[in-house]
Amino acid sequence: MATPSELATVATALVAQYVVERELGRGGMGVVYLARDRMLDRLVALKTLPAHIAGDERVRERFLREARTAANLSHPNIVPIHRADEINGVVFFVMGFVDGESLADRVRERGPLPAEEVVGILGDVADALDAAHQRGVVHRDVKAENILLARSTGQAMVTDFGIARVAEAAPMTATGMVLGSVHYMSPEQALGESVDARSDVYSLGVVAFHALSGRFPFENDSASAVVIAHVTRPAPPLASLAPDVPPALAAVVDRCLAKDPAARFDSCRALRAAVDAAMREPRTPAAPDRFSDSEAMRVFDRAARLEQGTRSEVAPLPAPRPAPTASSGYDVETVRNAAREAGIPIEHIDRAIAERTRRSTAVGTLVDRSRPSSFWTGAPLALTYEIAVEGEMSERDFDRVAETIRLTLGETGMVTAVGRSLTWSSTDQNRKTSVSVSVRDGRTVVFVGEKLTSMVGGVFGGIMGGFGGGVGGAVFGAVMSATQGNPAIGLPAWLGVVASSWGIARFTYGRVVRSRRESLRGLGEQIAAEIRDTIAARARRRPLPRPVSSDERERVR
Repeated sequence: MATPSELATVATALVAQYVVERELGRGGMGVVYLARDRMLDRLVALKTLPAHIAGDERVRERFLREARTAANLSHPNIVPIHRADEINGVVFFVMGFVDGESLADRVRERGPLPAEEVVGILGDVADALDAAHQRGVVHRDVKAENILLARSTGQAMVTDFGIARVAEAAPMTATGMVLGSVHYMSPEQALGESVDARSDVYSLGVVAFHALSGRFPFENDSASAVVIAHVTRPAPPLASLAPDVPPALAAVVDRCLAKDPAARFDSCRALRAAVDAAMREPRTPAAPDRFSDSEAMRVFDRAARLEQGTRSEVAPLPAPRPAPTASSGYDVETVRNAAREAGIPIEHIDRAIAERTRRSTAVGTLVDRSRPSSFWTGAPLALTYEIAVEGEMSERDFDRVAETIRLTLGETGMVTAVGRSLTWSSTDQNRKTSVSVSVRDGRTVVFVGEKLTSMVGGVFGGIMGGFGGGVGGAVFGAVMSATQGNPAIGLPAWLGVVASSWGIARFTYGRVVRSRRESLRGLGEQIAAEIRDTIAARARRRPLPRPVSSDERERVR
């Protein structure tokens, strides 16, 4: 966050025209403040060039030039730029204020997003980028942080056109921008080659990969290692990390990440068309035989939204709900008839049922989110599993989850509950296990994980230090004595013992990790079972409203 002195400096310099209220965010190439335009009496986002690089004339001029170029772009999905200027030593430009969150924030908070939601965002961003490309402007820094999602409409809007070009002029020590954007960088941009629209296609492919899987194609703590991977290594297929994504959509994302620009879509317009076509392809899952109360209500709600043609919520009104069948829940035909009687067109009902069916295939399966195995250890350094349960668990039942964890692991641990999220972490110094439960969007999502770094040190340090060091040293001494001090024989013998100890440690660590995998899987499934039971118990005690008819919605309006 901005320090009081930073905020005061900007506020004082621009006081005649803007009331600077607070910081909204920051990156290597600027700090963004929320401000009120005094003359027009409206909220704006004000981006300033950091003082430590604003003194560079070349950077300052490019910052203003790129902002003015972006100001010529006019599109509903591009954050408008109202002004670019320098006042009292503060270099800044003024943008429209988008009340919402960035796509990066949403993925960070919710994890992987549903395909239908991501497709809507991709469509908006592709339209914005295509409009810019038609004007000869390549964004060069497409990333989840630069995609803003309006709270009121859900519309995706792209910001920060040209900032990547400003970073090129800035001293390398002054910009953290590279670190923030490296995960999205196209191979040709990483190599310093000329870029065109296909570079933005690549970056947008990374955005889609990240939004659908919750991970990046290439992950490493070293920025240079990620850059090298973008240039030299093929991206993993999206389906390998997000098996629930529709195959046709996964193929579109994979094509965006081709190393050769000629193998990608040649424009964002072509990408948009491919995404739309992928979502129109028939899916293999068949509709379920029966919907639960909560699932039926979500189908009704979605169908009503489709009819209304907006993303706004439809207010539920009290009315008779469809009669349940003899067994638990409602069959598909009962759901269709009830919605049709409520005045919802049949095509909207069928689409809502199809979407719900697709979504249900991603629920209830334990998904391995662990990082790839390390070459040196032969197994991952951390394990993570995710399982989604249909329905929203009540926060009042969080204590039951904590008790399930205690009984399964035999440990109390530390429990934190904030809002609709529960976090449990182990207090055992020998086992760093953690569990999180998050309630959102009609689901309860469980993550179970364990960090294994301390165990790596124990296994490899113990075996390689004890056997490799102790036995290896003794072998080296014995060989040197027998060969009258010939290192050409003693050294290979010592290295052989060390290599053997590494192999033994690698094998041992792998066996321990396999055991921990089974333990975490069991824990995740136990928690999911408990959550299903609590959701079902509360559903039986709480009647649900029926779908809302068109006439009733009109009366509400």
